[in-house]
Amino acid sequence: MYARAISLLIHFVGVGTLFATIIAGWIIDGRYRKTTDWHAKLLYLRLLRPIGLLSPLGIVIMLGSGIANMTISGLGVFSAAWLSVKLVFFALAVISGILFGIRGSQRTALAARLAEGKAPEGAEKKLAALDRQQRMFYIVQTVLLLIILALSILRPAA
Repeated sequence: MYARAISLLIHFVGVGTLFATIIAGWIIDGRYRKTTDWHAKLLYLRLLRPIGLLSPLGIVIMLGSGIANMTISGLGVFSAAWLSVKLVFFALAVISGILFGIRGSQRTALAARLAEGKAPEGAEKKLAALDRQQRMFYIVQTVLLLIILALSILRPAA
């Protein structure tokens, strides 16, 4: 009984970590978009890096505790439809996070070149496109995590 409670508590810590990274990222990204000084923009983008590095920690916590919860509950990956669907959305969130982590690094590098005045022609246009993609990432991640949370709470029947 205590093992399940501890495993669920750890799982909630993982969920909280992921939501905290999304919210913090959204706030810092908003500050980044509002400033016009390139050095300030670069500072905000560099602040996003440690926030983004917390996401894999949340993923590992959720994955480990989720497997523990499944084992304790006697569930297999395909034994409950809601769990299978949840795992698909979790995989989509992980893949999306990896891809946009790479995009975020590209965005920071491009902003650094713009701050130094050494950016190639069309760099501001490319940075604007990367900014739009990053905003879309926050929306997609939030929706995916809300779907995962809803599936965990509601556990709809197949």
